[in-house]
Amino acid sequence: MAGRRKGGSPFKTLLEGIVTAFLIGVMLVVLAVTPAWDAIVDATGIGHHVDVSSLFHKDPVRPDGSETILKPGQPAQSDGQTDPTPTPSNGQSDTTTAQPDNQTAAQPNTQTTAGHDYWQAGLDATNAITTAKARQGGYDRERQFGGWASNGCGAATTRDTILERDMTDVKKNAKCQVVSGTLADPYTGRTIHFTRGPKTSANVQIDHVVALQDAWASGARDWTQEKRVEYANSPDVLLASDGPANMAKGNGLDFNGTSRWLTQKTGAPDVWMPDNTAYRCDYMAKRAQIKKQWGLTMTAREKQQTVSVLASCVAGN
Repeated sequence: MAGRRKGGSPFKTLLEGIVTAFLIGVMLVVLAVTPAWDAIVDATGIGHHVDVSSLFHKDPVRPDGSETILKPGQPAQSDGQTDPTPTPSNGQSDTTTAQPDNQTAAQPNTQTTAGHDYWQAGLDATNAITTAKARQGGYDRERQFGGWASNGCGAATTRDTILERDMTDVKKNAKCQVVSGTLADPYTGRTIHFTRGPKTSANVQIDHVVALQDAWASGARDWTQEKRVEYANSPDVLLASDGPANMAKGNGLDFNGTSRWLTQKTGAPDVWMPDNTAYRCDYMAKRAQIKKQWGLTMTAREKQQTVSVLASCVAGN
């Protein structure tokens, strides 16, 4: 009897090779979308992985300060941050709220205030703002406001646009995403040296000055979806800020009139105010102008407190 041929047929060998290559490819893809890849590339210097998680259309969840919500019908964007309310589309966890090691409290914020005319404009804006009870029911941030929209450059989103606008010494990667910069934080008065990464991106968050829940309760619930998404991504509404301060702010308004922020002694106990006292007049003026511009309402107590604070600012008190 003739002996059996060793090594198998060429077809079988080819098939085994294809299967092996496929399995290796799958392993590399799995590795590339996990934090373990960053440790490998840092040691070898071969470069960071390209985010492929958006292919799976997994909606990231973010906290109200900063949010990574998705624009309806748009793939997830890699913005380097899983926002205030968790799970970034690029596999990087940005939800830490611990004080960053690269934040220097000793360095003062050199940012100057907008001044008298700006505060007066904010005060004048309150005359056009309707007083109404807040309607909070049915709020769903992700579903109603979509998410960070692409800014038209590579993988960058609205978040990158605001980081570039509000920081100095900004550096970006090949995908147009901001990877580092220096923020003179208006909310704390501190200087934050920002670096994009799993443990550092959340040190700087993008705040909706009039928070999305506040906007919803004061009129946005009656808007079209398109207008709500536009609001959520409007540069005039957004501000780069210290991550922990943004998280502490929450929706920025006590809808129930319990004087939640009474201990701040600002004259506006229902309205959150930044710890940086030099920025409080600017902040209140900006809130008022946003509400006027977008046709949003104020509660009776919110409006009374806003007028009181801004009148004091204008008077120089």
